[in-house]
Amino acid sequence: MPAKGFQIIGIEAKRHRKSGPQKQVRIDHNTNIVSVRKVNDKELIVEARYTVSYGLLGIVQLDCEVTYTEEKSDSIKRADERWQKEHKLPDNIAEMIHNRVLGQGSFEVLNIAKKLNLPPPFKIEIPQIKIGKKGEASKNNNSGPEVA
Repeated sequence: MPAKGFQIIGIEAKRHRKSGPQKQVRIDHNTNIVSVRKVNDKELIVEARYTVSYGLLGIVQLDCEVTYTEEKSDSIKRADERWQKEHKLPDNIAEMIHNRVLGQGSFEVLNIAKKLNLPPPFKIEIPQIKIGKKGEASKNNNSGPEVA
């Protein structure tokens, strides 16, 4: 995989004290590419920021670095030149970087949110076991895998 090597270089997290009880919390996710640095003809270091906003409840922000490698040196050169001119990466590279940041960063944000008593940034489904006789309908209406 060309996008690899996720490393956190900064964390900022805050739970707002005076936020009142809310029935529903809107959780927004955002990733931004902050800078791109060409290491050599086959490698870029991309610095990105992943922000999870909990509205009035709080915010978690991760600054991270992702290494992008490719065997074709001309694509790294073109990506670096485009970044220098337009502050944009080619769509295929940007997509891999953003997905890497979301994939790795979400679990880091989950741990931080738990420590700040914020809701998880994504839906978590925990498998449940139903114990009972075979063929007997359970009185508990929870959906989940049935294990015998």
